[in-house]
Amino acid sequence: MDNVLIDPSDERRILDFRPLGFRDVVVLGRYSYAAVHQALEEHCHGDMVEICYLECGEQTYFVGPQRFDLTGGDAFITFPGEKHGSGPSPEGKGVLFWMLLHLPGPRRRFLSLSPAEGQHLTKALLNIPSRHFRSGPILGQTLHRIFDVYDRSDGPLREIEMKNLMLRFLLDLLEASQKPARKITDTIGRVQEFIAENICGEFIVKQLAQRAGLSTPAFKARFKREVGIPPIDYVLRKKIDHAKPMLRSGRHTVTDVAMHLGFSTSQYFAAVFRRYTGQTPTEFRRQGESTGPKQ
Repeated sequence: MDNVLIDPSDERRILDFRPLGFRDVVVLGRYSYAAVHQALEEHCHGDMVEICYLECGEQTYFVGPQRFDLTGGDAFITFPGEKHGSGPSPEGKGVLFWMLLHLPGPRRRFLSLSPAEGQHLTKALLNIPSRHFRSGPILGQTLHRIFDVYDRSDGPLREIEMKNLMLRFLLDLLEASQKPARKITDTIGRVQEFIAENICGEFIVKQLAQRAGLSTPAFKARFKREVGIPPIDYVLRKKIDHAKPMLRSGRHTVTDVAMHLGFSTSQYFAAVFRRYTGQTPTEFRRQGESTGPKQ
């Protein structure tokens, strides 16, 4: 029996292709989270391959003891029989797609391919050099297109188009898996250094763009392409990272931390902190106290 959880919500949509007669691509899901959600428990999909594409945001996965930190534009694959989850990390704020598929047997067709072609594709998927790699926006564009076609009224070309889009997605995935790892250019790297050195200040995208020598639209697009998240999202995440040890130390009030990091109010700081961690600053501090070393 397929180990597939179909649990849609206002923030999650899952397309189940089995009622349409698909034997290969089982489901395609998409979540769009405005704040973090509870951690994804360790699970396994039996003999299926799972392909995740993080369109924007950040997400951590574990396969056994191995940790993989994804940012927007990254792909991540788990293979048959592998247990995986997000460990202690929550499911992150952002947009993520996941696809579950059965790889074909030796004499079975796969999507619109012949059995021999299906075997070539299967071999290539199982021999991807790294389960986590940079892929860029083209995968997301194709996945959004699959959702669009799925929502059409039934027609003679609907399933054909979906199969061809799924095949296009897999071929683009294989091509992306062979490319070099993501490189942060000096232009964007200098902006990251400026943010780190001035983390307690206020950051305006236009000013960051000027520091990079780019127009604001060009800077925003380039920053997201290289870093995986928008610049202000990056700034807020870094401020929250900086806040955590201050809260754990117990030497600062929540208001002190908020003001130190340039938040306009402690309420706004608390809202942002919860959006990225799933806890209020006070809850985070209490948790640290309860798990700290005993005297």
